[in-house]
Amino acid sequence: MMAPTPDSSVPAKRAAVPLHWRDRVAVALRTVAAIGGGYVLASMATQALAITLPMAPVDAVVTGTLTGLVVYPCAVMWCFAAATVTRACIGLVACCALPALVILVHQSAAVAA
Repeated sequence: MMAPTPDSSVPAKRAAVPLHWRDRVAVALRTVAAIGGGYVLASMATQALAITLPMAPVDAVVTGTLTGLVVYPCAVMWCFAAATVTRACIGLVACCALPALVILVHQSAAVAA
């Protein structure tokens, strides 16, 4: 029998690299931004769609809610795909601007009426 020879196609195991405390803080901040910011964005998008879609109110609420269920995971993915925590937060705030504007305009129109 032949003795097994080391195969060069199998990569050698690397030593585990310890995470720096800054990396841990960055992951924690991204997690907070993803959970909190994603929820705010999804709920604002749901409300904005529910009040602006030109259909029966029940259908508009259901459509807005289903869209919010898609927006939330996209916001979470954005938080972890962004290059920095700052960009992730700026992206969430920028995405919240349009639904916030729609909600404010609708509320001011309702108060004026």
